[in-house]
Amino acid sequence: MLMGIFLFAHQLMAQDISVSGNVKDEKGEALIGVSIQVKGTTIGNITDIDGNFMISSVPANSELMFSYMGYETQTIAVKGNKVINVTLKEDSQALEEVVVVGFGTQKKVNLTGAVASVGAEVLENKPVANIGQALQGVVPNLNVSATNASPNATPSFNVRGGTSIGLDSDNKKYEIKNGSPLIIVDGIQVDAEYLNMMNPSDIENISVLKDASASAIYGARATYGVMLITTKSGKNDSKASVTYNLNLQWNTPSHTPDILDAYTIQLATNKIAEMTGGTVTPLDGITISS
Repeated sequence: MLMGIFLFAHQLMAQDISVSGNVKDEKGEALIGVSIQVKGTTIGNITDIDGNFMISSVPANSELMFSYMGYETQTIAVKGNKVINVTLKEDSQALEEVVVVGFGTQKKVNLTGAVASVGAEVLENKPVANIGQALQGVVPNLNVSATNASPNATPSFNVRGGTSIGLDSDNKKYEIKNGSPLIIVDGIQVDAEYLNMMNPSDIENISVLKDASASAIYGARATYGVMLITTKSGKNDSKASVTYNLNLQWNTPSHTPDILDAYTIQLATNKIAEMTGGTVTPLDGITISS
């Protein structure tokens, strides 16, 4: 019986394999940074400069998801194969998507600058407290940092990490400084705090301009990138509809300590002083009766 249990456990362990392969586009060129993930798990990796990848501990009966911006996501069953080569197809719908830029709108296929776009379908129905939380991990190169874990904390935004090098406040050593992008909502400049107070359901589109072309439109303030937010508006020939969303949050301490009041603390201090021969402090004329 023990031998049977050992063989069964060995068989279960043998189901996990290492899978490697290569990812290319339809022209045969290697794709760098393609995300490969075991479906339904957190196991994954990305392709290197030659389009190669390798993932360990992959269940033999699992599925691999290959995703890359501008290309259709493919799901391939492993079926015990240790080598899987994939050719990704361009997503024609993504290329036809209209992107908001500083001087109007363009289709993605015609873009020459580095622009990332997020539609309303990505932001809707997310259990988040603000826009910053909804954008975490959604826009490439957009870093969203929370100052603390408070539900009402305002996240800060940064595009592509450090933007300049300068002296610290003591003028003793150099440090990397991170700048925040210019935020514009429907043509009006706002700050990160105002943006995070907006309802994610009211936003139609968010475009992030990430390269130097933004400075040609918005000037020096766009050095750290630009976030263009377009809110929803009425549409012609559309039926009336009502949508109701409710988000509720509250702050409650997990434990309230039993803290002594000032009088009791002073009384305890005097008792210790009497026992140790120290100085007893008067209790503001209050008489203690035994």
